[in-house]
Amino acid sequence: MNNKPRFTRKDTPPPMRFQVRDGRILQAIHAHDGLLARRQIKQLFWPKASAQAMERRLMLLFHAGYLNMPDADQRRVHAIPEPVVWLGWRGILFIASQSGLEIEPPGKVNENQLRKLEIQLRKQGLRWQRTPRWSQLEHDVAVNDFRLSVERAVQKWPSLTLEQWLPEGEFLANMDTITVSRGGRRRRKGVRPDGLFVLVDHMRQIRNSPAKARFLLELDNSTHPLNRFGRDKALPGWAYIRSHAYRRRFGFNSGRWLVVCKSKARLANLKERTEKVLGKQASVFLFTTLDQTEPGHVLNEAIWLRAGSSEPLPLVNNIGAGR
Repeated sequence: MNNKPRFTRKDTPPPMRFQVRDGRILQAIHAHDGLLARRQIKQLFWPKASAQAMERRLMLLFHAGYLNMPDADQRRVHAIPEPVVWLGWRGILFIASQSGLEIEPPGKVNENQLRKLEIQLRKQGLRWQRTPRWSQLEHDVAVNDFRLSVERAVQKWPSLTLEQWLPEGEFLANMDTITVSRGGRRRRKGVRPDGLFVLVDHMRQIRNSPAKARFLLELDNSTHPLNRFGRDKALPGWAYIRSHAYRRRFGFNSGRWLVVCKSKARLANLKERTEKVLGKQASVFLFTTLDQTEPGHVLNEAIWLRAGSSEPLPLVNNIGAGR
């Protein structure tokens, strides 16, 4: 009789044949900054099947070392709002192989060997999130919810293409630092959006109109003090879009910040702080609430409030603005 807890790996993994879908699951986790909630995986790969079918497959990948799940100690110590998975050592080696990297696998699966593997990967430019950022777990899952909504919305819109999505991890690994001036004082500030994505409107391309829009994401989880949002988020965010660092990285000095809030009250407060600090320049910030960012609304419905205005607007119809 096996008395081990459910999320303890078996000494001898059950037999499994690696499938194409398994590879796609690992690639999706890696693309979404190394972490997905299990319900998000179901949405992507088992939308019509039972949860049990997904769970059986994920457990096989877990016992084989492709996936990690919270163990008993992690569940006891950290506040984990819902079941999540991230890449195990075999999972990140699969990603490395798909990227054409030759990485020596660990001789034994222990902490020392896994650290060496992480260093090998980093030296070759591949980031492995070995464990979730526990203090930001709810935030990181919500960022992926927003991203999945955008991806699903684009799939239903024939004239749109999601050209690029850079997750926060890309900015953490290679952070841009800018100079921010306020009240005659200058300070250096690193900028790391929760993501950056680029939409292309092909109908606007046909009309020879500006067709590409860059959006930087700030998913606000109501933990940042209101009186510091203007100084630490709005002012550096505006300066970043105008900076040489931004132009060097993306080739343009155009973009808009999307601030997604938990509540209307929080939205109103952050919008007011942004307007106070930036004045007319605040128009590069658009605000909405998380409950409005479903796939059927996030791009084409007037759910976004531009700083400096009280009239809500959609993202897609406004795609050529702000260039």
